Amino acid sequence: MAFSEGINRLQRIIEFLSVDYRSKKEIMAYLRTFNIIISYKTLERDLKQIKEELGFDLEYKRNVGYKCENESIVEAISFNIETIDYKVGFENDIFKIINVFEYQNTTYCNCWDKRSKRIFLISRVE
Repeated sequence: MAFSEGINRLQRIIEFLSVDYRSKKEIMAYLRTFNIIISYKTLERDLKQIKEELGFDLEYKRNVGYKCENESIVEAISFNIETIDYKVGFENDIFKIINVFEYQNTTYCNCWDKRSKRIFLISRVE
């Protein structure tokens, strides 16, 4: 059980650091939103593991924080969103559907990406 919790924690840290520079305080606050409470020492060990054992290019800027730059992040967090039954206002931990429209016989959804704070467009899977 503890092993899978550790993997989940590392995935969350990598996701969070792939968007922008984050301080340790911001990382720990982000983890708390998922009921993951760790010490600063554990966070330091996790950051070291992400860099040395998992091979991510972890960049650190003093007074700014940490950021993960690695092309494999895109593959690690890519997913298939099936939206056939989703309506405007549907939301989960990753995105929120803000509108649905049809164009040239295809249904599309504009979604708010909660991580990057950007809007993306997906076509509806039917």
